[in-house]
Amino acid sequence: MDHDAMRRSADAAIVPLVASLAPWGVVEAHWLPDRNGEPVLWVRVGTELQRVTLEAQSWLLPQLHVILARMGMPSEKVMGSRLEVTSAEAEKRLSEE
Repeated sequence: MDHDAMRRSADAAIVPLVASLAPWGVVEAHWLPDRNGEPVLWVRVGTELQRVTLEAQSWLLPQLHVILARMGMPSEKVMGSRLEVTSAEAEKRLSEE
């Protein structure tokens, strides 16, 4: 899969990912490739408590994999993908220091 096709698949996964995780406090998401070119999807929640709670869910990464597969990403890229969770609260603290 070329970089453009992977980008399109990852971009397409953002809306359903945010929609499905909104009850857990997710307000936005974006993706960046890691150094090996594997997709890393970043989701943002409001608070640190929401971040910790969401990261503790065993279904979180499999859900990402299902969404990426449905968006046409090849299985080798799906299985290499990662999900990172950040919070607006932690980001605000970083900017205040």
